[in-house]
Amino acid sequence: MRIYVDGSYYDNLNIAGFAFCVVKDEEIKFTYKGAMVINRGNSIIAELLGVIKALEYCNNLGVKEVTIIHDYNEIPMLASFYRNTKNPYINSYAKKLRKLYQQLDVSFVKVKAHKNDRFNNYVDEMSRKSVEEYLIKKLKKSKYYKK
Repeated sequence: MRIYVDGSYYDNLNIAGFAFCVVKDEEIKFTYKGAMVINRGNSIIAELLGVIKALEYCNNLGVKEVTIIHDYNEIPMLASFYRNTKNPYINSYAKKLRKLYQQLDVSFVKVKAHKNDRFNNYVDEMSRKSVEEYLIKKLKKSKYYKK
C-alpha cells in the first residue's frame, strides 16, 4: 500500500493539522484528515501525526506492508530509533510512531515539498484544510456564532 502523509502546525493557534491519502494505480482511494490543539506543538509533531494516523489505518485494516511517502526528512530516523530530539513532546509522538513501525513492514520515500508531486500537494492542502474545518466547527459551537 502507498500512503502519502503531511502535517501543518499553526503556532499562533496551537493547532496541528494532518492528513494522509492512499494511492493505488495513480488514483486516490482513501483520504483521512484531522486537526487538534497541541500546546507546545510544532510542525514536526503535525508531520508525525500524519504518519501515525496512516499506520493506525493500516493496522486496523490488517495491512502489513506499507510505503509512506513524505516530505519531512526526519520521519524515517525518528521511526527507526536512529534519532531522538531534545524535545520531550516530539519524543512522545516518536514513541507512538516507533511502536507502529515495529508492528508493520514500513518503507519510506522522501519527496520534495511544494513541488510537482500531485499527491504530496494534495495531502499538504488537506492538512491545512483540516485546520480550517476545525476552526469553523469550534466557531459554530461558540457563543459568538450567529446563523
